[in-house]
Amino acid sequence: METRYCTNCGKPIQPTEFRSAAGYCGECAEKNPAASQAGQYSEKDWLVTLLFSIFLGALGIHRFYVGKIGTGILWLFTAGCFGIGALVDIIMIATENFTDENGRLIVQDSRKNPNYAYSYAGNAASAATKAPREDILDQIEKLAKLRDSGVISQEEFEQKKAVLMDKIQ
Repeated sequence: METRYCTNCGKPIQPTEFRSAAGYCGECAEKNPAASQAGQYSEKDWLVTLLFSIFLGALGIHRFYVGKIGTGILWLFTAGCFGIGALVDIIMIATENFTDENGRLIVQDSRKNPNYAYSYAGNAASAATKAPREDILDQIEKLAKLRDSGVISQEEFEQKKAVLMDKIQ
């Protein structure tokens, strides 16, 4: 996996490190929690939630899955509030308007990360050969902006650029 950079301070973020939906590193997310949470989507899987609601909606399993324990118990004892609540939940999940316990929307992966890796349109073979190069060029462009703003030195820029260029060739 490739190293990403914090959109706030430019610090490299390893794939295993925390990264907020806004692209902030852990330190920047702690300093500015409101900005790092803005537009953040739930980590819960949209398809799993939808399938739970379709097949087990009357039992409220989808509500337990997203952390809404109280209404999950209500759904369990009232057969999804007599089927009406379960039907409403299916529609809400399908239209991506259903939230988890923290109020974050549960949406499809393509909406969480509109990166090329999640796009299904076009020829898969051409996307696999073309997209990584474009991603690396985008990262080099971001590095240049960080260098120009003084966040990283010219030496750091050249080192990181060389690593990225090796990935292209």
